Amino acid sequence: MDARRRCPCTRRAGAAPAHRARGAAVLLALFIVVLATLIVSELFWRQFVLIRTVENQQMGAQARLLLSGAQDWARMILQDQTHPTYDALSDPWAQPLAQTRLDQMGEAAPLVAQATIEGAIEDAQGRFNLRNLVDAAGNIRPDQLAVLDRLATMLAAPAGTARLIANDLASAYAGAAPASTVPALAQAAGVAPPQLVVSNVPRLLPPVLPEDLAGVPGIDPAAAQVLAHFVVLLDQANTTVNFNTAPPEIMAALLPGLSLNDANTLAAERDRAYFLSVADIQNRLRGRGGNLSLAGVSTNSSYFLVQGTVRLDRAVTRLRALLHRTAVGAQGRVDVLWERNE
Repeated sequence: MDARRRCPCTRRAGAAPAHRARGAAVLLALFIVVLATLIVSELFWRQFVLIRTVENQQMGAQARLLLSGAQDWARMILQDQTHPTYDALSDPWAQPLAQTRLDQMGEAAPLVAQATIEGAIEDAQGRFNLRNLVDAAGNIRPDQLAVLDRLATMLAAPAGTARLIANDLASAYAGAAPASTVPALAQAAGVAPPQLVVSNVPRLLPPVLPEDLAGVPGIDPAAAQVLAHFVVLLDQANTTVNFNTAPPEIMAALLPGLSLNDANTLAAERDRAYFLSVADIQNRLRGRGGNLSLAGVSTNSSYFLVQGTVRLDRAVTRLRALLHRTAVGAQGRVDVLWERNE
């Protein structure tokens, strides 16, 4: 009988190593393909992330550039004021700019035309100016401290809140504060306020934005958040409060004999017919609150807060700025004192 017929296993035994070799080669090829796919995918992903990052940076830069248009819009409206003796909530500057596509405003560039802009102007002198708390030498003014204390009390802030803020501002404008001026509440909190070194003399940084009140040592965070809607820090002391734009709480805090109920009534009357002058305010008080001094009251303003938002595809950029108007009309000018992009 043929030997190959008698032992067929000889051929199969010799073929097994070759079969295993072919299987190993296939597995190696699959591994190489998978590895190459992973490497290529990683390269494509990195390229995609890089492209999106560049696009986002480009859109963010364009959005920030477009925000300058919000400033120009605010400056134009403020400068075009037609009556120099009063500023009221019925004026054009007080009407917010609703979300508007820039292609509706004449922009023709393909990418820019997809952007939207919105904004609003607020009278900064409708708030209490914290700079009024201290004089040029950094001494606390008792009359202005009393105003802030009445405002804090009406807003249910803890006792001593006004003193904490006044001490912090006095320290900022007079240099390093003596230990005797540091409130016990701030010492107990153990919070170190930021310092600025000028000529080797440490000096506290004054707040700029209303929400910076949260950095006052010892202040209650909830009180700081509430007060932030009623205060501002201007670069000028002894500024007046515009009763055409001030909320009732500011009115009642500024005039000691005016109750909050009477201030609400006065504000309702003002919203129907704005005040033309300080004498007009005096007449409409009609004895409410007694014989009140209107030394810190006015009907016009020079400082305004501007808020603007530009949306361009995925980029959303917000602007806040403080503007100072020297006069109205063609002879006036509107300067940007500070701005912050977010």
